[in-house]
Amino acid sequence: MQDDSRFAPSVSMNEFGYELPEERIAKFPLAERDQSKLLVADAASQSVSHHRFFELASLLPEKALLVRNDTKVIAARLHLAKSTGGLVELLCLDPVAPSVDPAIALSAKRSCRWNCLIGGRKIERGSTLRLRELVATVLEKSGAQALVEFAWQTNQTFAELLDEMGKMPIPPYLKRDANTEDKTRYQTVYAIHQGSVAAPTAGLHFTERVFQQLANKQIQIADLTLHVGLGTFKPVESDTIAEHQMHVERIAVPLDAVEALLAQAAMPKPCVVAVGTTSMRTLESLYWFGAKLCLDDGDARKRNDLWVSQWDSYRLSATSSLPSLERALNALLEWATRNGLERISGETQLIIAPSYEFKVVDALITNFHQPRSTLILLVAAFLGDDFWRVVYQSALDNGYRFLSYGDSSLLWRKKA
Repeated sequence: MQDDSRFAPSVSMNEFGYELPEERIAKFPLAERDQSKLLVADAASQSVSHHRFFELASLLPEKALLVRNDTKVIAARLHLAKSTGGLVELLCLDPVAPSVDPAIALSAKRSCRWNCLIGGRKIERGSTLRLRELVATVLEKSGAQALVEFAWQTNQTFAELLDEMGKMPIPPYLKRDANTEDKTRYQTVYAIHQGSVAAPTAGLHFTERVFQQLANKQIQIADLTLHVGLGTFKPVESDTIAEHQMHVERIAVPLDAVEALLAQAAMPKPCVVAVGTTSMRTLESLYWFGAKLCLDDGDARKRNDLWVSQWDSYRLSATSSLPSLERALNALLEWATRNGLERISGETQLIIAPSYEFKVVDALITNFHQPRSTLILLVAAFLGDDFWRVVYQSALDNGYRFLSYGDSSLLWRKKA
């Protein structure tokens, strides 16, 4: 099998750093979600303007389609005791058994297995850790990562145990412990499906007031699910993007969301607005898997789950005549019907970097991201050229708060 990284764009990570002063990182959320600042940037006109998030509806066209990620963050951080009494921190990353599907794994009773990060000394294979009735046994360990089996005798689900005993896994760069406020504020108001260990932070600014204003403007809402993993904080340590291993995340998209995308594509002036980079990656992944179906690429037609690898988009763009968005989405729906699926589920490793060809998303709502991250690459690809630097400098010059609990932006891409 050939290495598809040969199709990777020529991107040097040295070009995607910027100076982020520590004091600009928002350590706590604002008192009211929708009072955050909102920077609006239009790549076509190279313009930047400044607003508040509660003005969002007035900045979007009527009948646009807003797509949001309804994943729910789990209280994935546990502090357990060794037999010697010392404390060990476990961070549940992703489930292994009884299923890799977080919904099933979190509903488990009596036992389950998760891949975890372990913080603590002298933890080895076979180590047993305890927190009240919860017993954690380390089955395998490599560095800080471990396969852990959890067991308990009560009739609670694992989700209920985490909710009772765990803490919210707020980002490490906040440099503080999670508090009671984080339990609600590090969560969107529309979160439903449990499974994330990091919040889709672009959605943290939304309130019922904002949604009512959007409804008044006939702006539609479509939900999908991407469970955010710790990989979202993984820095790009290589010099070039071709050497970086992109993290894999699980997605689930109801068929009515795909139908809403098709209906939007048929409008005279279609406008798809992604709430966050996770929604964007999911939407663009739908197109690329649909394209793989149209092109009979690899084993796509034989699968009953979606899979988009890191370099699929670049490989297909370089080697194939690509289908239209409508054709790709229709192929997806036909494939789902043939397989008896009620939703499109699977995994995506899609990386979006400069030279990427956007197929679905017209506007992006997102926070301000860490230097040298894959999220900066995504923003740079979306805005084109070096306009992202103008946007970030404007945010720094105008007192915006950065990262997860920080302020927001509405970015419009430059269409070909």
